[in-house]
Amino acid sequence: MSRRRRAIADVARALPAWARACATLFALVLALSAASVALADPAPSSAASLSQTITSAQFCMPAAALDAVPDASCGWQEVVLSKVWRDRSRTGLIDAWFKLRFHLDAVPEHGLALYDVRFNRTGRLFVNGHLLREIGAMHEPLPLNWNRAQYAVMPAVMLHVGDNELQIQQRIHAWESGWLAPVRLGGEDELRSVWQRRVFWQNDIVRLLGACTGAIGLFMLGVWLGRRRDSMYFWFACIALLWTLQSLDSYAEMPPLPPYEWEQVVDVMPVLRGVLMFMFVLRYGSLRRPLAEAVAWGYFLLGAAAIFGDVMPKGLKDLWYLGTLVASVYILYLQVRIGMHRSRAEGLLLASAGVLDMALSGHDLWLFSDSTSADRFYLAHYSAPFYLFVIGTILVRRFTESLNAHENLAAVLEQRIDEKASELARNYEQLLEARRNEALALERTRIMSEMHDGIGSQLTMALSLVRTLDREAHPDRGGEDGRVATVLRESIEDLQLIIDSLEPVENDLLTVLGTLRYRLQDRLGKGGIDLQWNVVDLPPLPMLTPHSVLSILRIVQEAFANSLKHSGASQIAVTTGLQGEPGVDEMAHIGIVDNGRGIDLSRGAGRGLENMRRRAAALGGQLKILSQAGRTEVRLEFPTLRPRAA
Repeated sequence: MSRRRRAIADVARALPAWARACATLFALVLALSAASVALADPAPSSAASLSQTITSAQFCMPAAALDAVPDASCGWQEVVLSKVWRDRSRTGLIDAWFKLRFHLDAVPEHGLALYDVRFNRTGRLFVNGHLLREIGAMHEPLPLNWNRAQYAVMPAVMLHVGDNELQIQQRIHAWESGWLAPVRLGGEDELRSVWQRRVFWQNDIVRLLGACTGAIGLFMLGVWLGRRRDSMYFWFACIALLWTLQSLDSYAEMPPLPPYEWEQVVDVMPVLRGVLMFMFVLRYGSLRRPLAEAVAWGYFLLGAAAIFGDVMPKGLKDLWYLGTLVASVYILYLQVRIGMHRSRAEGLLLASAGVLDMALSGHDLWLFSDSTSADRFYLAHYSAPFYLFVIGTILVRRFTESLNAHENLAAVLEQRIDEKASELARNYEQLLEARRNEALALERTRIMSEMHDGIGSQLTMALSLVRTLDREAHPDRGGEDGRVATVLRESIEDLQLIIDSLEPVENDLLTVLGTLRYRLQDRLGKGGIDLQWNVVDLPPLPMLTPHSVLSILRIVQEAFANSLKHSGASQIAVTTGLQGEPGVDEMAHIGIVDNGRGIDLSRGAGRGLENMRRRAAALGGQLKILSQAGRTEVRLEFPTLRPRAA
């Protein structure tokens, strides 16, 4: 693949899908325009013996409308087809007659077909003085046939060998022109396909495109009704609907207004479309040019007033149209510049569609001003709908992008509202929890105060009294507590343990253990035991409720008590740590390690160890005892209940 082709392919891939669709349609419009010109009216086949084209005729204009072929007094004269005729000095309906002679060496078995590409406005066909058919109504309102090819078949009974004569009557309004193009004769099979192809390209396609632009216009009008601040949708809807109305003149048989008023409306439509396009382009670019807008509307209104007032000559009308075409160059430049600011693809598509529309509109303007053209095939019917389709696609894309942005914004706002609502709910729950905790703290304080000042005070007084009595009764003990004093002291320690478990610890295990260390420090010192505090910082543990704190304190206290009473240890170490994954199998552990004589586990567990295991199981954990001479570890493991890390 050459470098140039690769560059074109890269550009094509870079275009968005909507732009590629418009470019494909643009190529299709070009192909249709070329095909319509090439195929609408192909040249007659030289091989067909019946095929001939009549390019001259006898012509006359009778002073009054006649239903029969005029005689020699009509002033027949030889004319070349295509013939354009008019008589502005008369009023009402006026007629013209044509006599076209052709020669047959033999009468065709299936008759002879005739085909004419230009015929205005209505009339009748006669073959050798016999009526063949009426092309349309011969009375008001006259049909619209200016853009419709005519086709008829002359039966064999109306023809004869030698010279034959085709008489054509035309009827028009006095304010318009009539015309007749060269007439083609040939076989029915040959000319019927030519005529059908011409009707398809010249009338049916225009009807379809007009319906499409009408649908686009109604859709954009609905968009504007929902978004009044975006007036560009309104102006574009007006352009699309105006084109739909204008296209009626190219395919409708009967106008929606009286013929003369309809002709005036059709005459002002091209300039009105240019002014509407100018208004749309300004709003499309969020621009306002009051002076330029006033000049544009003034230009249109003055010309329209002259046309509706029957004071504008045809030459001045052509200049009026030409001025609109020249102004369209600036409108196109402005539109492409605005499109380029948005995206290169959008600007290129607008430029291509605009240039195509201007070129084909210029072609049609030239045909309109050239009265000698035998075959007028107008092409703006293809480019204008495509131009509207490109702009409509861009507007729909902008509308959907705006709608998506609003929906995304609404979704973000909804999400933020949900987040704020959840935050408020959490804050409310935290406030309720704080109030509950405050109430519990007050109740705990009251209970602790009652226990300290009541039971605790009485137990302390009782312990002091028993110790005094013991010293008096047994002065030889050297200050050691007796059995009663020991029970009272352990009861006070247990009461202090319960009070400590009610204190708020903020889920901090080290605070719990630190409080116990403070309580046991005196006893350990008196027993000559060296305490090693080998704990590590732990994260907050949600499971540290007052009940679980009390269970942990009792287990650790019992482990210390066993070491003091039975191990003969001189050193006790406390360790902490975590193991496992949060939210899955994370466990915290507390280890009490001494250097005493150890525990003989073969003799079975005593009541103290059973109570410790029961409390560990209540925490959802387990108690492990690893004992050997010189080292005994009591290890408590329990779940942390921390959630899985995000």
